Amino acid sequence: MVKTNWKARAVTVAVVTGLMGFAAHANDESKQAKQEMKQGKAVGEAAGKRVQYVGKLAVFNNRQIEMARLAEQQASDPRVKEFATKLREDHEKSQESLRTWAQHQQMQISALNDSRQTSEEGTGGSGVQEGYDKKMKGADEKLGKAMDKTNEEITKLQSKQGPEFDKAFLSRIAEDQKKGKEILKEGRKEYKNDGTFLALLSDTETVVSNNEMQAKDLEKQMKK
Repeated sequence: MVKTNWKARAVTVAVVTGLMGFAAHANDESKQAKQEMKQGKAVGEAAGKRVQYVGKLAVFNNRQIEMARLAEQQASDPRVKEFATKLREDHEKSQESLRTWAQHQQMQISALNDSRQTSEEGTGGSGVQEGYDKKMKGADEKLGKAMDKTNEEITKLQSKQGPEFDKAFLSRIAEDQKKGKEILKEGRKEYKNDGTFLALLSDTETVVSNNEMQAKDLEKQMKK
């Protein structure tokens, strides 16, 4: 008669149960790691998206400042010169506010620093850097094209003289301010839960709307 070794069987069952528990624990850790990676990527992508948005707004400000400086030198109508000075000062103020905010967020924005490097410090963490890098892919090239387009517009405008320049400048600014409002509207919708940034965008939008109306009014006056 074969005797059952109950002690050996008990040990075997305990080992198998332990292995199953270890496997389940390892599986839970794997799921948690994947979830953390997914969340990290989402955070990184959101950071990259904001950096690109701030860069786009900074390029818009720079464009208005450069256009205004040209008009201050080249406009023939005193009213246009006066408007150009106001436009430059408004966008220099907006740019400085944006720069200060970006510094507090530890962002390095190319269009704010006269460089084509665009980044955000401290992105690190599980999946965060990967998500950020993915979102920022091609951002420098896109920003460079925007800057090149601004330079082309300024060169084109610079070739005009007298009243022709004044009218072309006002038309260009009215169109730009309209596009600027669209950029700001996009930001207010996307970052409506960020009170500080939302206030900055709202203030800039008010200035842009006023400048758009003034450019259009001056343009009408010069057509009479």
